[in-house]
Amino acid sequence: MDLGIGKVIKDGNGNTLIFTALIAAILANCTPTVADGLYFNLQQKWKQDLEDGKITPEQYWTRDVLHYYTITAGYYVIVLLIMLAFSQNTFSTNSKILLGIVGGGVVIGVAMKNVQKDKEVDELKKSGKYYDNSNG
Repeated sequence: MDLGIGKVIKDGNGNTLIFTALIAAILANCTPTVADGLYFNLQQKWKQDLEDGKITPEQYWTRDVLHYYTITAGYYVIVLLIMLAFSQNTFSTNSKILLGIVGGGVVIGVAMKNVQKDKEVDELKKSGKYYDNSNG
């Protein structure tokens, strides 16, 4: 598969390619995705496991860092494969819009769920009904 990258560089437009890649990276990081929703959901679970003493801080941060990069990269690999498999312009445009909307919805939903969960834990702590397992 020839994406024409070699020709762009050969014609002296390599800087344009670099700037385009950077702009795409900026836009990709500003757009909520399904991967973000999955990552935030896992992060909340690990945070609770850390607070309950089920995992160590080292395990929490290792999971957090590894998954932050692998989940997002995996999502974009899937998007790329879908775009390559169905390279028609209308589908490509529509699918990007759909994935952005679905991703945004997932992120908002998970964030709201996590906020609600944290509020419930705070209420239990205030009422004295919350048992913190991390203190032994």
